[in-house]
Amino acid sequence: MTPQFNECTSPAGFPGGSGRRCAAHAVLVGLLMTAAGAPEVPAREPIEDQPVVVTAGRLPQDPAHTPVNVAYFDESDLTATPALTADDFLRDVPGFSLFRRTSSLVAHPTTQGVSLRGIGPSGASRSLVLHDGLPMNDPFGGWVYWSRMDLENVERVEVVRGGGSTVWGNTALGGVVHLIPRRPEPGRFRATASRGNRDTERVSFYASEVTGPVGVSIEGRYFSTGGYQRVRKDQRGEVDTEAWSRHWLLNGAVEYVVHDGARLTVRGGWFEENRGNGTPLTGNDYEVGRMSAKLEGTAPDGSSWEFSLFGERGRGSSTFSSVNDDRDSESLVLDQHAIPSRTLGSGVSTTRETGGNSRLTLGADSRWVRGVTNERSPFFERRAGGEQYLAGVFAESIYEPDARWQFSAGVRGDYWRQFDGFSEGFPDDDPDERTSFLNRDGTVFTPRAGMLFRPVPATTLRSAVYQGFRIPTVNELYRPFQVGVDRTFANPELSPERLTGVEIGLDQDVGDPVHVSVTAFWNEVNDPVANVTIGDNAMGGSDRQRQNLGLARIRGFEAEITYRFDEWWRTFARYGFSYGTVEKASNQPELEGNRLAQAPEHILVGGVGVSHPAVFDLDVTVRYNGPQYEDDLNQRELGGYTVVDLHASRQVSPEAEVFVGVRNLFNKRYPDGISGDGLVTQGAPTFAHAGVRVAF
Repeated sequence: MTPQFNECTSPAGFPGGSGRRCAAHAVLVGLLMTAAGAPEVPAREPIEDQPVVVTAGRLPQDPAHTPVNVAYFDESDLTATPALTADDFLRDVPGFSLFRRTSSLVAHPTTQGVSLRGIGPSGASRSLVLHDGLPMNDPFGGWVYWSRMDLENVERVEVVRGGGSTVWGNTALGGVVHLIPRRPEPGRFRATASRGNRDTERVSFYASEVTGPVGVSIEGRYFSTGGYQRVRKDQRGEVDTEAWSRHWLLNGAVEYVVHDGARLTVRGGWFEENRGNGTPLTGNDYEVGRMSAKLEGTAPDGSSWEFSLFGERGRGSSTFSSVNDDRDSESLVLDQHAIPSRTLGSGVSTTRETGGNSRLTLGADSRWVRGVTNERSPFFERRAGGEQYLAGVFAESIYEPDARWQFSAGVRGDYWRQFDGFSEGFPDDDPDERTSFLNRDGTVFTPRAGMLFRPVPATTLRSAVYQGFRIPTVNELYRPFQVGVDRTFANPELSPERLTGVEIGLDQDVGDPVHVSVTAFWNEVNDPVANVTIGDNAMGGSDRQRQNLGLARIRGFEAEITYRFDEWWRTFARYGFSYGTVEKASNQPELEGNRLAQAPEHILVGGVGVSHPAVFDLDVTVRYNGPQYEDDLNQRELGGYTVVDLHASRQVSPEAEVFVGVRNLFNKRYPDGISGDGLVTQGAPTFAHAGVRVAF
């Protein structure tokens, strides 16, 4: 896997590189279309191969012309990886982390909140995940269902670390991960099938056709794994079983060229997954349907514009149990039998030249969210939920007085409102007891400025200063929950989190084969949300409440070097250092000075690859994840670990490729969680799979 950091193109074959096609071509499938009776309009524009970045700002830009650190992955990178999920692929990007170390292969979805640069990992993401420019973070809780995003059917991935809120708004505190899907092409088909150990299997396909002004595509995926036992071997009991998962998805898109320079794209999809969480009584299910429409084009004066609408409706369920000390029996303590959520959103933007050397983007977007949880146990029933509305406007300008200098500036203003919040049956466990919360609203302004200087073509200096924000989720505001004898209260008076950050960077080409990139950053988060202990309860457990702390500070740097020995051999190394601490916590002063939980200080990734078209392609990656704390009191430390991954492939015909992928080659066992009573869960053991990929 080889990110292209602020480069227009990837070095050929690195790893896999631009000379390596993600799929050969072969297996026939029919996808019939007719355009009989359609009005005569210009044909669709051809798809351009020139890479651009749209995530650093909504202006399409050359990756080398952005003032922030952008990691860019093309189709060859996305297929030359042993990772079976998108989150495992992204773990090789220093600064990327989830609330837990656990892979989404077996993790509970509520632990899959994404963070960049160690900005307070939590179940509710502090970074934004997009698909075709639309948010993928769960509208109820903010976490991410990574299985919804199949890397086999993504054209490219862009990762912007730091300061995305100016143009993208809520949740982009630490940055943005953007998955950009393929556009329909004439007569395209590809399919991948693989099988591996632990009863792991996957099948995915993509097909598209174009007739005149109409293009259609369809993609699907089925995945299943028997998983593994997560509890450490010496602590397991009779109730411990493998944590397993399976899911399937089906997505489709229709493109229609309305007239010269304008295109309408309608997308729809359905996703379902089922999971077993490691004991007979625990598991979770989720299903979601999504629709979107985007109209985009170019005006006669050269300005571009875009209008989008999207809607999503999901429903989940989850069960939790209490296991006795000997782990030979368990009892159900909570059944979240229905967690419905809905969201609707819209956006509009336009970009135009405002002079010979400047461009201006103006836009607005809005989003409505509603979520409710229905829970029951042997002793009580309760419901909680509410609604949110966010609307924002933004402006961003880029000015390039000459080939050496670039200046950018932007500002965004957002209005937020939380309303119709309620809780029934908690804390008194009386289903007839209903509490209605006051409606609240407010405004947030987030500016950003950047500068880029190229004293010589091989050297780029860049800097940026920015602010970001995150509105607490419906889950954090209204939903209380209980695990065992510990209860956590919601807090409808939570304030938005605010980030202020600055970064400086250098990109240097040392001749054609060597590229070096270094970025240093300093971020401060005001009012971060945390679970604060407020006392003991009558059941012998602790009562906690979600509260805003005072201030968290995160500073660090990222570095990368890529080197190509010759046309066959290449290597790379990437390092991320992030040191986050709680600076102020008036509600919990014992936290002051502590490291932020779930944020490793060091991440080091290195790799070597060889590519010989007549023989095979081989990539070996080594990843070191440093120690981190499981808890905010810094009493439970998770040690560091090193794993080795391998991917090999061979072109067996112009239409087919066979491959082998191995994650955690040497079966390194490492802790990914420690509970309050000392129970240790472990990260993923060796996952190996082999398969075939065909395309035409």
